[in-house]
Amino acid sequence: MELCLVRHAIAEERGPAWPDDSKRPLTPAGRERFAAAAPGLGALVAPTLVVSSPYARALETADIVVSAFGLGGLHIEGSLATGDHGAFVRALDRRGAASVIAVGHEPYLTELLSLLVTGDEGVLNTGFKKGGAALVSFAGGPQAGAGTLEWLVQPSALRAIARGARS
Repeated sequence: MELCLVRHAIAEERGPAWPDDSKRPLTPAGRERFAAAAPGLGALVAPTLVVSSPYARALETADIVVSAFGLGGLHIEGSLATGDHGAFVRALDRRGAASVIAVGHEPYLTELLSLLVTGDEGVLNTGFKKGGAALVSFAGGPQAGAGTLEWLVQPSALRAIARGARS
């Protein structure tokens, strides 16, 4: 199986305008820039399932992914918002999909990536930018330490790939 971890796109700043952090949406520029990057992601992966944190900014990012890939919908996975990596891996395993995109947040995505590749959530420091993505492959089902990091691509590179794919 393969798992593509995607950090949500650029969101509104934390502060008094958004007292409930879970409701902070993407900025218009964040939506636009990630919509330009999503076709680049499509040149690299072919997901059969999209899962997302329940937070607004992740859901909006996941909606862009679903639209770009022409998929039927997305599934909400609360553990992507809480950092409960064990729960996420179990949920992923239960779904049994061959190729999954999971949209979430930092620092949890870096911790999850580290856990899946090294078996320890504190080893890797990836620097996931907003709208960036990483692909982890597994010979079997997802489990700690069993993943291989195939690539980590920042959003500017995804936009460049998308421009090249249109040429």
